[in-house]
Amino acid sequence: MNSKIFSCLVVCAVALLAGCTSFKATILPQQNHTYSAIAMASSQKAALEDAVGKATEVCKEQKKQLVILNREEESKSDGDSTATQMTKMVVGTLFSIRNDEDHKITLLFRCE
Repeated sequence: MNSKIFSCLVVCAVALLAGCTSFKATILPQQNHTYSAIAMASSQKAALEDAVGKATEVCKEQKKQLVILNREEESKSDGDSTATQMTKMVVGTLFSIRNDEDHKITLLFRCE
């Protein structure tokens, strides 16, 4: 009976801790003890903060330090002309249109 209570408490604690993080990123295990952290946000800075923050949490859980091996950045407006970017900015401002996934950061990292 005690082991069932203990198991229930552990599951509840993990669920609560998982909900506490404020970083919006997905962690994917890769080969050779590396991981990818993928974050999408309305700005490059926000996406980078989310990816680095989540990667740091993963390493802290292992009592190790974050080592970033590679960083890739993507933006939905990368291929747009200046005129198209200006139009999107004006339309977005006038009509309060905002996409929280305009920028994507992918970090390849390891915990050492």
